[in-house]
Amino acid sequence: MGKKLKKPERKKATLGHFDHDDFLIKLSKRIKQLRKKNGFNSAELFAYDIEISRVGMSKYESGAFDDIRMRTLLKIIDGLGMTPSEFFSEGFD
Repeated sequence: MGKKLKKPERKKATLGHFDHDDFLIKLSKRIKQLRKKNGFNSAELFAYDIEISRVGMSKYESGAFDDIRMRTLLKIIDGLGMTPSEFFSEGFD
């Protein structure tokens, strides 16, 4: 019988490459800044237009959230008339 082949060592993912809380703060600021810049003066009406909760929208703009669903974030970005790459092109350095 031959030798047992040794499995290659598995690459392990690690955390700590960026501050998650800081990212969420930047995300909040970016959402609010772009909403106002694009002429949507009311967060409540913007939320209504893109079919998300007005309470949720308020939380996303104030930074009072721990998580955001991807579909919700995509609705916000789309409602701003942007692509995800345009949305994330500034404000996240």
